[in-house]
Amino acid sequence: MNPHLKITSRLGSLIAAFVLAAIASAHPGAGIAVDSQGRVYFTAGPMIVMIATNGVARTIVHDQQNEKFHQLHHIQRAPDGGLLTASDKGDVIWRFTPEGKLSRFYPPENDMRALAVGTGGDPFAVDRTGNVYAVNSKQDRYTQILKVTPEGQIRVLAGGGWGFADGKEIEAKFGDLHGGGMLVAPDGALLLTDHFVRVRRIAPDGSVTTLAGGLEKGHSDGPGPDARFDGASGLALDAQGNLLVAEQSGRIRRISSAGRVSTLAGSGRKGKKDGPLLEATFDEPTGIAAAPDGAFFVLEPHGPRVRKISNGHVTTIHQGLP
Repeated sequence: MNPHLKITSRLGSLIAAFVLAAIASAHPGAGIAVDSQGRVYFTAGPMIVMIATNGVARTIVHDQQNEKFHQLHHIQRAPDGGLLTASDKGDVIWRFTPEGKLSRFYPPENDMRALAVGTGGDPFAVDRTGNVYAVNSKQDRYTQILKVTPEGQIRVLAGGGWGFADGKEIEAKFGDLHGGGMLVAPDGALLLTDHFVRVRRIAPDGSVTTLAGGLEKGHSDGPGPDARFDGASGLALDAQGNLLVAEQSGRIRRISSAGRVSTLAGSGRKGKKDGPLLEATFDEPTGIAAAPDGAFFVLEPHGPRVRKISNGHVTTIHQGLP
């Protein structure tokens, strides 16, 4: 074998890995999920990586030709417990399997319904009956949350002009939701991060309330209205009904069912240090997911890196692309 060819091939692989890592960390979202068997899935550019329960990671989805999407930003659970991701082109929600098989979840095959879900990395959610929740927004003008039924009917669930206001349906106001997190709670309410500084709740009837946070960014624990966030992004619910928030400034916050905010993990300094919860450091975490055994997994797109919160400690379970 030509030794120069071997060097060139090795260099090409290194360059490819560097480019993919850069793509994975560019414009990240809250894309991490755990299935019922404890397998962890996370987005990395045009890829989805699965970490098996034995710790082995492998890429299961890779749209190398940008035919289906450019980057993937979010992962959600399907009504039947499967896994979904949205094309950042805004045209298709894809179902994917642990083996990496992609199929259309919405709209159905050969059904050209109007749909804009996940455009450019906007968050989305799906409830237990298959309703899809999507963002319709224009910077500094308006932000709406749309509800799309499985049959394709679209209505504005909540949101009107750009800003910050609680209220019902179009009386409510939201800011920038791009890159944030969204999930459906067991009671059917939609929970989402707003402008990276607030966490909001939309009841099934379109009534909007603010669970925690305010107008300005910062870091303070306490009752919801007094708490402050800096980079609130991904969301997850634990078995007790507490809401976990991945904060890009380097902390994992917890909103109790009574509405009180506390810091679960992270010192607030940027880093990669494992250890006891409040001594550990995070590198701009964007996503968080709850596991069946009560552990939490946190996505740091730079790397990318997956951290585990369990038994009072933070540990790194995966780093880099497989």
